[in-house]
Amino acid sequence: MELQLVRALQYRKEKADIKPPVALKREEIVGSSRQLETSLDLLAQVAGSDANVLLTGETGTGKEVFANTIHRNSSRAGKNFVVVDCTALPETLVESMLFGHEKGAFTGAEKARTGLVKEADGGTLFLDEVGELPLSVQKDFLRVLQENRFRPLGSNKEIESDFRLVSATNRDLEKMIESGEFRKDLAIHYMVKLCERYGMETKGFSPDFFETLAAYNWPGNVRELIHTMERVLTVARFEPTLFPRHLPTKIRAYAARASVRKTGVGREKLEEDNHPAEMLPKLQDVRETAVSKAEKQYLYDLILLTKKDIKEACRVSGLSQSRLYHLMKKHKISRT
Repeated sequence: MELQLVRALQYRKEKADIKPPVALKREEIVGSSRQLETSLDLLAQVAGSDANVLLTGETGTGKEVFANTIHRNSSRAGKNFVVVDCTALPETLVESMLFGHEKGAFTGAEKARTGLVKEADGGTLFLDEVGELPLSVQKDFLRVLQENRFRPLGSNKEIESDFRLVSATNRDLEKMIESGEFRKDLAIHYMVKLCERYGMETKGFSPDFFETLAAYNWPGNVRELIHTMERVLTVARFEPTLFPRHLPTKIRAYAARASVRKTGVGREKLEEDNHPAEMLPKLQDVRETAVSKAEKQYLYDLILLTKKDIKEACRVSGLSQSRLYHLMKKHKISRT
């Protein structure tokens, strides 16, 4: 009873210490439906942070109004709210408009111009219909977003812009990523950054390296991706190309399970289409293929993690030296 009373008093005190939420400035947002109130609660949380935001919804649902409301309720409200309509950006001038240019940087550049990214310094940059941003600019803008620095066209100096990004789109970015219309190069971006930090040559990538990365669900988002890239570099420090075997076991295992699930779907389709049973391989063949693949991956990991120390590899694996050499020869794994 005494413990419950203490907890009740503690709860009451903590509740009293919580500051009431500040009323949103929402003059342009009209309505009181449950769905709208839920959106406004989320908007209030977002406005109180400095996190970048992506707004999605069909054309005409008021994404720019929400973006402006986020800005007006944030600590950046006293600075510029710069709107960039990505559908209206001419591809030949998009870099100049975003990053600015020096006089004479290109034909027609009769005077220097400050870009929209710099105009948003201290405030909010709103990219409306970000899915329409040309592919040629997306990689450059990713670096600007990460470092808040960029170089105007024709300039030999980088300048800074402390902006908050709010983006909006009516398109399905996930489908665009899958179809190659929207860049998915965060892994490359962070790998290059980490190689620079550790004084390494930039690594190459095998196609199945990205396939394995893409199969994982990344519950830790970008932070987990960066940590994973750091681990990969540790394992593959002296190798020029990155392969799936360099990735952590849990990511490879997740990709393998996803592959099995896809295979399961294929089997169901075979049954539906009444294909003959003879199309299935022998169980022994399937087993041998799976064992061989797992065996090869294990040996790669073993040699990498023991730094090609055969005696240590034997100790870890429980294999005799002759057996280890036999398996390495079988799977064409070099000792040097």
